[in-house]
Amino acid sequence: MVMMQSPAARRCLFLVARTALAAALVAPAAGSAIPTQSWNGYRWGRTGAIVINVGDNYGAVWKPFTTKAMAQWSVAPAISMASTAGSTTSACNMVYGTIQMCSGNYGATGWLGYTNVQTSSGYIVMATIRLNDYYFSQPKYDTAAWRAETACQELGNALGLQDSDHVTTNANTGSCMDYTNSPTGGGNYGTLENLQPSSSDMKNLNAIYAQPGGRQVVGTGKYGSANAAVPEPAAWTLMIVGFGLAGGIARRQRGRTDRSLLVTADGHPASSPVQR
Repeated sequence: MVMMQSPAARRCLFLVARTALAAALVAPAAGSAIPTQSWNGYRWGRTGAIVINVGDNYGAVWKPFTTKAMAQWSVAPAISMASTAGSTTSACNMVYGTIQMCSGNYGATGWLGYTNVQTSSGYIVMATIRLNDYYFSQPKYDTAAWRAETACQELGNALGLQDSDHVTTNANTGSCMDYTNSPTGGGNYGTLENLQPSSSDMKNLNAIYAQPGGRQVVGTGKYGSANAAVPEPAAWTLMIVGFGLAGGIARRQRGRTDRSLLVTADGHPASSPVQR
């Protein structure tokens, strides 16, 4: 998730298990090590190299940034992304076996980008990414740098990669997975730009997908159809990660595990949670 920034802003990331059953469904096998920078062990299942279709439900202004970000992540040897026609609207409904990437005016939510990942037995089976044009229509965020970092970070999250640093006021690391108040650097943020995956991000992503695992879902490459299976909806668990303004809470609602934010425009907590 890409968080809006202000001098007082900080990014908070929260995760709670939905229930003991959900924890059992999504937890890695006992004794297995979770790779560095993995989001709780989540990954797309694969029996061979996979190609994940990313549905284009975003405006033309986003096209250069989403296309570039997909190409950046696609240098990984075992996993790549391909842009396809969108299958939803700005409401951004999930479509099995795909990442649906959407842009729209989602209001003063406090987040620039928001990623939902649906899992079955710990493996990602579909995802959505929302890009919030409410903020990108404003001069502060309507820049190539903010759009590039947001698109890159959200796609990384959708692959199961965790953000690399949640401190917004330190020097940039040169990674789009690094939280910052200034994607292009400068001053206290140093000389590096957080506009693309770093070599460390790619190393950690490759470690996550180094070995085949799980069932490869239909439509994610030539190996997918013969080995894929559509799980029952009751087995799905929804995980959400976002990039937003100050503060946050973890909550349980309607059987989902959500990451939500309490925000106001000046970076101080609001009186009620953002409802997703």
